[in-house]
Amino acid sequence: MQRHKLSMLAGLLLTGYAAAQPVPLPNPGIPGYNFPEPESTLMQWINQPSAAHVRNLHRHGWGLWAALTTPSGQTEYGLANAPVYLTWLTPEEVAALPADAEANAASALAAAPRQMRLRVPRQFMRIPGFMEKLQARLEALSQSQDQSARGVRDTSSFEMVGYDPSAAAFASKNQLFSKAALSKLYQAGNASIPAFPSTAVTVKPVYKLVNKANMIPGTSLYVMPAWPGTPKPTPAMQSGGFPEEAWPGCVYIDAKNPGRSGAQSVDPSCSRPSAANTFGLGDFIRIPITAANAALFSSLAQKQLKQPVEPGDTLILMAMHVTSREMTEWTWQTFFWTPAPAKPPLPSSVAVAQARPSQLPWPAAHYAMSIGYQMVAPNQPVNGGRSVGSPVTVYNPYLEAGFGSRVFQPPPPVNVGIYNSKTKTTFKGTLGIQSNCMTCHSGASVNMDSTVKPIGYATNFYIPRNAPMFKGNLQTEFLWSIADDAK
Repeated sequence: MQRHKLSMLAGLLLTGYAAAQPVPLPNPGIPGYNFPEPESTLMQWINQPSAAHVRNLHRHGWGLWAALTTPSGQTEYGLANAPVYLTWLTPEEVAALPADAEANAASALAAAPRQMRLRVPRQFMRIPGFMEKLQARLEALSQSQDQSARGVRDTSSFEMVGYDPSAAAFASKNQLFSKAALSKLYQAGNASIPAFPSTAVTVKPVYKLVNKANMIPGTSLYVMPAWPGTPKPTPAMQSGGFPEEAWPGCVYIDAKNPGRSGAQSVDPSCSRPSAANTFGLGDFIRIPITAANAALFSSLAQKQLKQPVEPGDTLILMAMHVTSREMTEWTWQTFFWTPAPAKPPLPSSVAVAQARPSQLPWPAAHYAMSIGYQMVAPNQPVNGGRSVGSPVTVYNPYLEAGFGSRVFQPPPPVNVGIYNSKTKTTFKGTLGIQSNCMTCHSGASVNMDSTVKPIGYATNFYIPRNAPMFKGNLQTEFLWSIADDAK
């Protein structure tokens, strides 16, 4: 009954939102995939990690990806038949919905064209001095005379966040992007915001802009770094992480090729484009910039790139965090574009790639997946567990690889590490390339007491929901987007 009510509310909310018609997560028709999967089934797969159950988990992650990237039948941001995830509302749009949507659905929002409000990933602001370094790099690039492939390669990326219709309806109904409403919840004695419905899904897509500024002069070849796989941590990474600027190789995109390529390689020297390392736009989920929709990207052009976004440019999807409320601690899978999708580098694997269903079409099949539905292995209970066993590493190269150790300091949370009784050693991850999505998002909260410290990011260890560190903070259901965007 509650789920039906939420579905009705989502429909009412969005009927009046003529500028966006969010599409619920569809069924991609993958045998054995269900959504929402019962929490008891997911927990059985997690707690009894047989080969078959691990394959089930991989199939579930790929099923979510297939559903998210299914053509929606809607036109969004000037893109006809846009992927389902592009139809979903952003936190800003959810916050703008009327507080009483059921009573005011007809006047939800004016039917103005949706601005695609891409921004530098919010989490990058946790990197000490990030904005100053970014501005310095942009200034240096604008004055650089280096026209080589390495000199023009694009290391910038941009994000937005999307809430599926049921998550948007729930967040709107409970005014979860209102700090005043969150304060009332805390004052009423709540440790957390209300639990989202099991159908709730949120996504964080990450894009690059294929444009002339990052092409080899005199050619149509756009240049970008290629993720080389998880490296061995070094002292330099402790202070500076492993951002795109440090990735050694390059790949190229021929902006004049709208189709697929046969490329699967990386140019390790970033100086020799060839058919083996030059991809087509058809190898990416993308949004072409045209004369008709260029104005929808004005905020990106003016606030982020400091250069015009012009017809002929193309936004390409590089990565996406995906989380669903099918279980108490949410499910966690993250996707990133990779040159050779059948043999993806860490934090993905060949085993994960082999689980890709045949129903996953190109170019969605050109992406790798990193997945983890637990903080440590063996899995621990929501409360009352211990940080013991082996680490479960789940991160996205385009979002967390640049995190050095200072991103995770000072506590809370205290990095207790993961003790392995067999080896008598304690693993202590200190970098983004050692992190776990669930561990980090478990700390998502709004500080409500100025006498206690707000909770920061965590790397890779067990955190119970009733941890003492949450005193004075209101948990936001693993969603940093609520903690960061509430006003």
